[in-house]
Amino acid sequence: MKKILVPFDFSTLSMSALRFAIELAEAANGEVTALHVVNMTPLYLESLDPNGYPIGSASILSELSREATEHFARVRGELKTRIEPGFRVEQGLLHQIVIKTIHETEADLVVMGTNGSNGITEVMMGSNTEKVVRTAPVPVISIHKGQKISQIRNIVFPTTFDLQQHRFIWQIRALQSFFGAHLHLLYVKTPDTKDTDKTLTGMLGDLAAYYDLSEYSVHVTHASTEEKGVLKFAARMPGSMIAMATHGYTGLTHLMLGSVAENVINHTNEAVWTYKLSEHA
Repeated sequence: MKKILVPFDFSTLSMSALRFAIELAEAANGEVTALHVVNMTPLYLESLDPNGYPIGSASILSELSREATEHFARVRGELKTRIEPGFRVEQGLLHQIVIKTIHETEADLVVMGTNGSNGITEVMMGSNTEKVVRTAPVPVISIHKGQKISQIRNIVFPTTFDLQQHRFIWQIRALQSFFGAHLHLLYVKTPDTKDTDKTLTGMLGDLAAYYDLSEYSVHVTHASTEEKGVLKFAARMPGSMIAMATHGYTGLTHLMLGSVAENVINHTNEAVWTYKLSEHA
């Protein structure tokens, strides 16, 4: 958490994300960059000129950048923190610009504010946060409200029994160490699961021993879907953080298979940390 990137649109949610990121940077002796993305479409603005002019012109982008920079200077003055966040303005689609900026700044974490999405919007478009979670090469923390890092003392870790996720578990251990949190290994037992609760609990214990985890407890919860099980368990532990892997499905595959992590982000009020698995997870 040395270089933290925060997509920032001056909303209350993005302010919450920025404050959370600054708290992280203060604790980790890191730095924060706020990224403001202008999505300029090839429309025409009404003006005194009857021919109008394209909103994508360099002059309009320059003016919007100047206004955003001035606005952020006022925001920076209100933060009252020893960490002075950087600020940059880019043009394009937010999730694409976030990925580009991660590589350019060598960011190792993204913190985003999100209000989730519901119904047809969730199915057809998803939120910007979903798209970043699905494609980011670094962990993403999704913030739904004014969470503080001091409130996070429990990490809810929904898991399977995969013994080939060493890189992901290393990230989980680092996250737990940073927050000094208790780790709750959670298995969601759906109607398709044949093993007994006792067997599943033993398997979770074996998994924790295999990965040499510490300060943990194991839990089996029953639900019709994995998403509902995670949400039900996390709701009993306010102020916790949910830590999940995502496979980063896109396109038709994503529409067919979806993502439990993205669904949880859309329907929980807790902070959610996600990490995109790769073939070397």
